[in-house]
Amino acid sequence: MYDVIISGAGPVGLFFAYQMTSLGHSVLLLDKSSGPTGQSRAILMTSRTLETLDNRSIAHHFLKEAVITHGSQAFSQGHLVGYLDAVNENTMYPHMSCLPQNKTEVAFAEILRQKSLTIHRETALESYTQTEDHVEAIIKKPDGSTEIVQAKYIIGADGSHSVVRKCTEGWTYEGYAVSTRFAMADVILEGKDADKFKNGRVSAFSHPKGSAAIIPLGPNVDKGPFYHRVLCNLEPYKLADQDAHVTHGLVQDRTVPLSEVEAAVAERIAPLKIIPTHPVWVSLFRVNERKANGYRRHRAFLVGDAAHCHSPVGGQGMNLGLQDADNLAWKLSLVLKGLSSDPEKLLDSYSSEREPIAEQVLKSTGNMTSVGFRESYVVSTILYYVMSAIMSVERIRTFIVSQMMQLRVQIPKESPLLFFNTKNRRQKNTGLIEPGEYLYETGLLRKRILTNSPRLERKTLRDILQGCRDQHAILFVGSRPSRRTYCPWTKDFWNKVNKTYSTKVVTSIVVESTWHARDSRIPDYVQEGQQEGVEDAFWLEDRWDTADSVSKRVGLTAHMWDKPETPAAIVIVRPDLYIAHSSLIRSTEDIDIALEVLGSYLQKATH
Repeated sequence: MYDVIISGAGPVGLFFAYQMTSLGHSVLLLDKSSGPTGQSRAILMTSRTLETLDNRSIAHHFLKEAVITHGSQAFSQGHLVGYLDAVNENTMYPHMSCLPQNKTEVAFAEILRQKSLTIHRETALESYTQTEDHVEAIIKKPDGSTEIVQAKYIIGADGSHSVVRKCTEGWTYEGYAVSTRFAMADVILEGKDADKFKNGRVSAFSHPKGSAAIIPLGPNVDKGPFYHRVLCNLEPYKLADQDAHVTHGLVQDRTVPLSEVEAAVAERIAPLKIIPTHPVWVSLFRVNERKANGYRRHRAFLVGDAAHCHSPVGGQGMNLGLQDADNLAWKLSLVLKGLSSDPEKLLDSYSSEREPIAEQVLKSTGNMTSVGFRESYVVSTILYYVMSAIMSVERIRTFIVSQMMQLRVQIPKESPLLFFNTKNRRQKNTGLIEPGEYLYETGLLRKRILTNSPRLERKTLRDILQGCRDQHAILFVGSRPSRRTYCPWTKDFWNKVNKTYSTKVVTSIVVESTWHARDSRIPDYVQEGQQEGVEDAFWLEDRWDTADSVSKRVGLTAHMWDKPETPAAIVIVRPDLYIAHSSLIRSTEDIDIALEVLGSYLQKATH
């Protein structure tokens, strides 16, 4: 019996398979296609997605193939309105990264090959049934025969027509369809104004007849000519009738001539002139805005387009799916390993955390599509003035880019896995990083415990956390000004964590001021049975007052001069780098309260 069956080997299914395999689980990965897609399809990787891939140690596989853009330029009726520049926003990846989906899938497939995981191609899920403790699936093999396989869980990463979803009665896919024909083509740009689109920016055009976009893709083959994606609507925006069947995505059984796309784009970008040539592919696509009514049914889960589909405007779709996979993988891993005290709570949290985020994306992309692709001189004129106003205010420009790059995505506060300080009255409005927020990268920390290593080791907090996988990190920040005495609760924190939780579910990280560490040896309160890997648990902060210090990132700097003494902070970081809990520590009782929260869904240690 497998731990997991995954139906669908697109980017989302491949990423989920990588995570489960890396976490030590057996995986059966199925896909009805004969290989990775040959089309560019989804092309944008957002900053948050790259941070997610970096946390799983694989971002470099995609960056080496990507085209890095430094923003976008907006035109209205042929006139340049302004620029949206890439922003820092405390991310390691402040740029737009364009990578055709075919290259994304090839990169994932190679990563899985290195993990010795086979992708079962030309193999389709036909149906499945669930029992109390497993799933029984019927799969159709390449030779046409069928086979019954069993797994503890099944994952639908099989797109908007998901078999996993359709096999469960009452699992709906609600929303609406757009009847408009849209077109996209991957081409080489020629003509007198072609160079204007080779400046490392995404170009967006609004026009009374609709919209168009030109996006840099890079060479189609190694050292080949540079390609761009052109995208436009061929008809005015119109919703389909409620009972009409409109598929989502590429229309496989029809093609559109390049001349029709060229004519539409030429109209939208005039007076600029380009000639699209040497098309790799030209295709129609359709748009649906739909979401499943829940992402879980007992032992079955939906990720990516199987759970939600929407307009490609803003390039959010694949990124949303990859983050679905990241959210679910560590939770399912903990349950499979028997490390959850409340498996139902943990698994149900997948839907409660991801559905509100998808709903927000559906709303924003739906609004942008309905406004941007309408045939209206009035709307086009209004858009011109609105865009001009937006481009003139830096704060608004920064906000838009941050939203598009998903840098403001947070776990909804209603999640059962977020813990706020409601019991301890002293903890209200602490100013600490809040539960649900994403952990920004920090400056370098110095390893406290020195061994026979050939050099002094320095790492950022995110570097240190990379080894956690499906563990929660309980971060104790005890930095303080040099004129104050060393933190008195560090020993209590260490002993209480090791008494409360197994190292299988949590890892402890202690950050102290350089001048309060006293020495570079293992602290005397670390017991002999706790010393394996202990040198990776203690780190020193040279400066607490810099913008990217750990103390600043977690919000402790606001309390450095509190009286009668500087508090410490406990910050619990989930495996996906979102914050589960934060609290100030002024007593050993505060440590007990902070450590208790994870017991609602993680197994405590048995002694």
